[in-house]
Amino acid sequence: MNKMIKTALSVVMVLALSMGMIACAGGKLPEGFDKDEVGSAAEEIVGLATTGDYDSIINALRDDLKSSITADQLKEGWAPLFEKAGAFDSITKTVFSSTKDKTTGEEYAVVQLMAKHENANLIYTLSFDKDLALVGLYLK
Repeated sequence: MNKMIKTALSVVMVLALSMGMIACAGGKLPEGFDKDEVGSAAEEIVGLATTGDYDSIINALRDDLKSSITADQLKEGWAPLFEKAGAFDSITKTVFSSTKDKTTGEEYAVVQLMAKHENANLIYTLSFDKDLALVGLYLK
């Protein structure tokens, strides 16, 4: 169990560090982002995650981040959460916000989705660039 926790933390840290120092700004999406498109992209990632399609999640990452994590590492970090949570039921809440990379000034759309499962609720925090490439992902 300790190895799984370390792996999960490593996955989160690698992705967080690869994005650089980011300042959170709650509220609305950055200019140029379409709420429906961002929401659909986020729901697609949730669907891939709940079916265990970790390769497709890695393929959704922006090219400069794909070498930061493998599908096996993502599976090792997330599969235990899905096992405890049980079967996916539905997305019950979606919250949109924005964040900005302090180093580059690039703005990202951030989507938090609460997903109801058979035994627990999980919260996905997903970040996308203007091309809707995945630049950050976190699951708790």
